[in-house]
Order: sequence, then C-alpha cells, then structure tokens
Amino acid sequence: MTAALALAAFPTAAQVAGPEIAIGVLDHAIRKPFRDDPPPGFIYQGEEERGSADIQLVYRSAPLTKALKPRLTARLQVNTEGRTSFASVGAEWRQHVLNDRIYGQIGIGLTVHDGYRFTPDPFASGLSAAEAARRFDLYIERTSFGSRVLFNPNLSIGVRLNQRWAVEAAFEHFSHAQVFSKQNPGINSVGIRLVRALGRRQ
Repeated sequence: MTAALALAAFPTAAQVAGPEIAIGVLDHAIRKPFRDDPPPGFIYQGEEERGSADIQLVYRSAPLTKALKPRLTARLQVNTEGRTSFASVGAEWRQHVLNDRIYGQIGIGLTVHDGYRFTPDPFASGLSAAEAARRFDLYIERTSFGSRVLFNPNLSIGVRLNQRWAVEAAFEHFSHAQVFSKQNPGINSVGIRLVRALGRRQ
C-alpha cells in the first residue's frame, strides 16, 4: 500500500512537461573508449585539452506538440581553464520509464566555439625560438577542430528527485564529421547536471 501511494504521488509526464533549466560540471575532452595511453611524448588528437573541466548551463523548452515532441535547447559550456568553450542550440527527445522516475534523452545541436580551427604551425620555417615555443604550447594544449561550426550529438540519463528537481548523467560530443574540412578530431565530455523544472505544476 505504501509503495502504491508513493508511485501515485510521483509526477506524471504531464506534470513535468514544462520548460527546464540545468547546471552541470563536465570532464572536458575525455579519452575515447578502449583507447590505450599514447606512447611517451605523444598526444592523441582531440585530447590536447584533456584534464580540464567545463561548467554547463542549459535551457530546455516545454516539449513541442509536433515532430516527435522534442524540447528545443540552448547550451553554454564554459571551460574553467580558458580552453575551448561552446555555445549550442538544438533539440532533445526524452523517454520516461518507471512511472516517470527515470528517463533517457538523446539530442542533436549546432555549435560554435571560441577555440582554434587550426592551431598555428610550430614547425614552420623562419620562426624565432620564442614564437616556435609559443606555437608548440598551443599545439600540445589546444585542439584544432577544423571548423568554427560543429555538431553536438548528446545523450543523458535522468533520475527525478521530485516534481521540480532531477539529476542527469550527461555525454556531449563535438565534431563536424569532416563536413567542413579534413581536420576533425572531435572531443567528448561527460559529467553530471542538476535540473530544475519551471512553470506551474499540473
């Protein structure tokens, strides 16, 4: 009886269908799965910024009534160590299970970033020692994305704490699939978000 009452009191999909805001902390530029450590003195493309962290702010609209009912989204993902930050717009689709206590979410977005399309070549001829050293630091610490505009496929799994609050495990990918240039290392970030539902509860 107690379990039945608890389930009955938990918010239904209609009750949590308003807009949302979220704040997250993500590990920036994580290593791709099943990839061994690089040999000493080498670094994988897309991992130049590994070891830094991002703060992410998210706004989600209420679900639309058409086109599989996506939520429109806006994201700002700021690197805390001055490396690449991202601003994205897109859409997300959500599926609830277990009386809406848990949900899975998949999304796609279009992103602009403030990092490097191409880092300056540290091995170019005619450079001073100081300029070559400056460029080499950028070469090993900053990712060359190959484009100012990137795609942002993303995944998350959420657990609702109550009608207003949820917590999500999040995965973000940024790359351009060689649409805009052959340079396309891509990076991945994972982290956790705290989500707050807005508006009146039904």
